[in-house]
Amino acid sequence: MAIRPSLRFAILLLLAHLTAAIVVGATAMPPAAGLAALAAILLSLSYYLARDILLLLPDSWCEILQDQDSVSVTVRKGAVIQGYVANKTVVSPFFILLRIKLEGRLMPVSRVIFPDTLETGLFRKLCVHLKFALQPV
Repeated sequence: MAIRPSLRFAILLLLAHLTAAIVVGATAMPPAAGLAALAAILLSLSYYLARDILLLLPDSWCEILQDQDSVSVTVRKGAVIQGYVANKTVVSPFFILLRIKLEGRLMPVSRVIFPDTLETGLFRKLCVHLKFALQPV
């Protein structure tokens, strides 16, 4: 399943970072600290836009393949990440928070997938697959 840029995710990302910038602006803190916080917010926004929306960074997910008990993800640099669906993966009709537990790594890798990221019907297919993968045996 090829991954495309998501307009929904871009809008939510912009709104979240704008809200954080407004909160920093409304807080009574020294100007230098406020500028540092705004710079951190801007860096965060540009990183996540480049990685998850524009798919420009080497670790941007480009394709998801699902097997019976595992998930493999192809990243932009061409590497294939294989692992298992981790606990705390969230599946809803509005988005998927996919967490993949990789062998040899302590922390799982996480990404948010919106319905407009995948072709029509593939999002629902992925939801069904992940719901069955998350059921206790």
